[in-house]
Amino acid sequence: MRSGALGRAAAVAAAVLVGVSGCGSSGITKARLDHAVAPTFANLYVIQQSLRGRKVTAASLNSKADCSRGDAQTADSGAGNDWTCTVTWFNTGPNIAVNAQYQVHVQTNGCYTADGDGPVDLNGQQLITAADGATVTNPLWEFDGCFDTT
Repeated sequence: MRSGALGRAAAVAAAVLVGVSGCGSSGITKARLDHAVAPTFANLYVIQQSLRGRKVTAASLNSKADCSRGDAQTADSGAGNDWTCTVTWFNTGPNIAVNAQYQVHVQTNGCYTADGDGPVDLNGQQLITAADGATVTNPLWEFDGCFDTT
């Protein structure tokens, strides 16, 4: 009977080790989120501007995202609904930097939802008026994406 108890104990220990091995560092990092949000934003900005009758390219925007999580004491890694991303891009013409804010919910699998906080005419409202006068969904109001966490 003693050897059976030892076998069960060894099996339990092995199961615990397997379970704990997945609790290491998160594949969700600031850098990965920054690199995921910026191009998604740029592509959707192109669509939004097209709806408004303007032509821009994602490459011309030179968009960058700067994401952080919670307050200064919270590490910029891991899943959660307390991420904030500031996206910066450059409009053509005077080449002036423009910013937009997003509250971001990041799931453990690397998928996220970014909810626009403004400016109002860019991402602060769900519907916008297209160049032809139609009311359409604003592609920058809220958007989803995913990134590799490995």
